[in-house]
Formats: sequence, structure tokens, C-alpha cells
Amino acid sequence: MKLNEMHRLLQLNLLKEQFIEKVEIYRNEVVYVNIKKDDIYFALDVNEKKEIFLVFRNDNSWENICQHFNCKINHKTKIFSNNQLLVDFLALSDKDNIVEIIRQIINQLLEHSSNEVYLLKSINSKLININQVTSNKYLNDIYLDMANSLKDKYLTLRDTLVMVKEQELSIARFGDGEIRCMVTTNGCGFQKHDWKLMQELREISRENTGLLVCYPSLLIEDKFWQNFWPIYWPKCKFYLQQNRIGDAMITRPEAFYFYGQEMVTLWKSIWNDKKICFISGENSRFTANHPIFSNIENAEYILSKNKNAYQDIDQLLAKCLGKKHIDIFLIALGPTGTVLSARLHRQGRRALDIGHLNNSFDTVFLNKVTPEGIPY
Repeated sequence: MKLNEMHRLLQLNLLKEQFIEKVEIYRNEVVYVNIKKDDIYFALDVNEKKEIFLVFRNDNSWENICQHFNCKINHKTKIFSNNQLLVDFLALSDKDNIVEIIRQIINQLLEHSSNEVYLLKSINSKLININQVTSNKYLNDIYLDMANSLKDKYLTLRDTLVMVKEQELSIARFGDGEIRCMVTTNGCGFQKHDWKLMQELREISRENTGLLVCYPSLLIEDKFWQNFWPIYWPKCKFYLQQNRIGDAMITRPEAFYFYGQEMVTLWKSIWNDKKICFISGENSRFTANHPIFSNIENAEYILSKNKNAYQDIDQLLAKCLGKKHIDIFLIALGPTGTVLSARLHRQGRRALDIGHLNNSFDTVFLNKVTPEGIPY
């Protein structure tokens, strides 16, 4: 049968049938019949010899057919030739009438789409897609709300540190742990929930006392923050009432990745020839024995608990206030460090809540593990 005759015959008999999308000639080589039902999309190519090829239009259709019929076939496979089926997962009662042959093949290939397992898989796939679209929309709305809320308030990494240096500011940083302690009763990894701590963190976020409160930047490229902000931004935004907000990432590897040695120079200029008191957990590696602190005049230490240090906050404050000669207190003590820095600021003392600064330096310049990867 000539190709044009085949084309007319198949168009006349198949084109109006359900799931038949198109019947056309391709390159004067074959007549192809496109079949589409839900997520199943394939074609049957028929040549003048009445050979039939099964052609999958997408990977998903190919995978579903192979799985349902437990067969291994290519994306294009010859399945009928010389009045014989060439695959064992199909069956034909009529092997002479090309129209009926095609109908039977189509019906059998579409059979699996009525299978319960397939239907559940198809529904699940659609639900996953809907959830992904919805999640992306919500995340985008969160980022837009953050950008609008922080507009004209939020300092860049560099501007944050320049302001700390030039205005000799104290800083209190909020990271994911501090935000969790402020808006939930779950605490964080190294600080159990404490109502008084929760209240102090909220007050620090609200008050405008000259203390530079720092919050994490959006970091839209970071998976952790993509998951964090949709949950916690709606809860913490109402407490964030500062006229200006620093970038809490000044102590994180990102600061050194973005600005390199310039960030090191800025940090070191803040405590150049200063008397420093380091405040941290008793097992911390936060000491003056590090290149970034090489230019301080001298170092003293106050140690606290590795976990739940907020229980010692009053004693820590008293010890700090007793050190009249100290120029700057450098603090790495989680949420307790944020509160202690704010309390010292209210007492007219200068405190910098700098967390993992030395470890962040090591991550970037010495190729060591990230701060979270260091056991304490």
C-alpha cells in the first residue's frame, strides 16, 4: 500500500477516535499516529510494508510501559512486521487488517493507564508537581516580603562591619538558633527553651538603643535558608523593629568568600591594640591563638557552659562588669551571647557577639571544615 493511501485510510478510520491526537506523514517515510492520554504519549509509525514501530514521545511514557508490561524495549522499537508481532507483551486477534491491528495495539498499550497502581502514581506525581509550584510561589512571596520589610534598613556585609568599626558599635547577632529560641518553645541544639531568654531576645529585636542588631541575609542560593525562612520569617518579622539592621553573616564563611582579605582587615582593625576578653563555652576553640586576633594587646577569658549557658547569664554579666580595663568583649555563646552582648551594651561596655568567626576564617583561608562540622 502506498504511503498516501495508508495516510488516507488511517485518517478516515482513526482520527476521530478517543486519544488519537494526529495522523500525518513524516518525511515521506511513514504515517505516524500520535496517541496521548493523561501522562502517556507515544506514536505508532507505519511504513508502506505495513511494519509498525512503537515510538515514545517522552521518558515517562517509556518508563511506565516498560514497568507495566515488565519488558525492556527502546524508545523506538519495531513491534510488527510480515503479519507477525515482534514483542511478546502484546497479542493480536487480527493480523491482516492494518486499522484493526493499530486499534488493538493502542488499546493494549493504554490498558495500563486504568491500572490502580498507575493511577495512584499519576495522582502522586501531579500532587508533587502542585506542591512544588505552591512551595516555590510561597518562597517567592516570603523573599519579596523580606525585601520590602528590610528595604532601606538592611546593611550589606561590608557596610555592617564598616559601621561597627567607625561608630565603635556593639553587635548582637540573630542566627537560626536565636530566632528559634525567640519564636518557639523548642529551643535550639545547645540551648533549651527558657521563657526569660525568649523575652530578652524579643526585646533586643524591638529596641532601638544604639546596639547594632544583626539578622541573617536572604541567601537565596542556600537550601538551608530556603527551608528556614518560610517557617520563621512570618513569626519573627513583627519583633524586628530596628531602624537599621546589620548582616549577621559578617561572622560566617560567606563574608570571607564575598570580600576575602578585605573582611579580615576590617575585623582586625576593630580590635587593633585593644584589651580583649573572650567569652565562650568551656570546651570552645574560641581563643586569642588565631591569626585573626594576632594584633590584640592582650587576652583574658571567661568560660561558661557548653550548653544551656543562659542559666549563667547573671553571673557572666557580673564577671564582665568586674573587668573595668577590658576594651572589647568578644563573645561566642549562642543565644546567651546575643543577650550578653545586649546587656553589656546597656551598661556602657562594648561587646561583639562574633560566634564562629575564627572557624569561618579557617573554612575559607585554611580549607578546614565549616563551623557546624567542628565537634565541641
